[in-house]
Amino acid sequence: MKNQTVLGITFGLAIIALLIVLPKTPITITGKFINIDTQVGGYNLELFGKRLDLSEFKTGLDIKGGVKVVLKADMTKIEEGDRDSALESAKNVITRRVDFLGVSEPVIQTSKGVDDYRIIVELPGVSDVSSALSLIGQTAQLTFKQLKSDIVYSEANFQEYYLNPEVWEDSGVTGADLKGADVVFDTSVGASSTPQIRLRFSNEGRQKFSDVAKANVGEPIAIFLDEGQVPISMPVVNADLAQGLTSDPVITGSFSVEEANALSISLRAGALPVPVSVIEQRTIGATLGEESIKKSITAGVIGVLFVLAFMLVNYGRLGLFANVALLVYGVTTLAIFKLVPVVITLPGLAGFILSIGMAVDANILIFERIKEEIAWGKPFNLALRLGFERAWPSIKDSNISSLLTSGVLFYFGTGVVRGFALTLAIGVLVSMLTAIYVTRGLVETFYGHNR
Repeated sequence: MKNQTVLGITFGLAIIALLIVLPKTPITITGKFINIDTQVGGYNLELFGKRLDLSEFKTGLDIKGGVKVVLKADMTKIEEGDRDSALESAKNVITRRVDFLGVSEPVIQTSKGVDDYRIIVELPGVSDVSSALSLIGQTAQLTFKQLKSDIVYSEANFQEYYLNPEVWEDSGVTGADLKGADVVFDTSVGASSTPQIRLRFSNEGRQKFSDVAKANVGEPIAIFLDEGQVPISMPVVNADLAQGLTSDPVITGSFSVEEANALSISLRAGALPVPVSVIEQRTIGATLGEESIKKSITAGVIGVLFVLAFMLVNYGRLGLFANVALLVYGVTTLAIFKLVPVVITLPGLAGFILSIGMAVDANILIFERIKEEIAWGKPFNLALRLGFERAWPSIKDSNISSLLTSGVLFYFGTGVVRGFALTLAIGVLVSMLTAIYVTRGLVETFYGHNR
């Protein structure tokens, strides 16, 4: 009764897992007494206020196509004890920028060596490489500057001020005083449709900017981006502005819509704490990814069919039960990949296929142990029980060593290595459960009592 209960729960969960794994599949059955027109799989649900998209597996760069960029962080001006935190801060800023960019399933991680600090960015599905690169690597720090105290402002010298960075000094207001930035368009009558960037100051920043404006009535305030020698905007402070900010100011300039969007995203995400440079850039076409995944799936299906045939030929009915457990294992593991979700890469697929072999290996250990117990004269039902119990220590030790190895690879590895380690670890954990509970339940329920 206990085995039957476990099997019932297991196969119920397996059916749910199958529905999760299935893509959107239409079902149409028309007959004299039945008329069904529905679809299963590919669900897009909302649970506890959170959207759960099960329409497709999340795929990585090598399958979906896109861009991989490796950035090197310049830590020469950062104290040695602060470099790890600076690298993590840079990663967080880039992550926010990529989120604003709208890339689905990006992979952003850090890599550290001896005096070598890198950020690895993978952007699946990105086609505009140059825009993505400029956005990711841009420092994007605004600095508001005022004319030096010994400079007497003259409207006739306005163009000279614009071209000469030596006449400016810091005002104390920077991009750090902003809480956001948006792209807007001037809607006044007769105005051009040139995009502008509206600056949203924090309360403290608003006060600082107001103080600077009061001290510079009738004079320009230059707004510089990063280490630029020419200001991106140089508005003149009017008397109304000197009374204090009553609305969010805007930056006007010769921006295209794309440039304005990129700059506003960089300002919203924050400035990079350290300079970064691109040391590697690779573009992977979606066609290459599609071809690779087709070959991988074909190889995986052929391998699984060989495994199923091997178990059936060598162990007969026991092998049939192991094959059923293996199918339950496969569906359950893929469902977990979709639910987590695991970003599937080609090495990740390799880890999953490898774990299939390890799942079969557990069954082989059990069945060989059962054969040994029968050869030693044990009754069949007793041999079944002893086979599972005495094979368990070997199964447990081999799987734990695999999990430890996966943990080391995941902790110290990057990119595809971590994907391989994650899928392998999930596969190993699920295979331990199916080998013990599903296979044992099937054997004892449908085979052991008959003998």
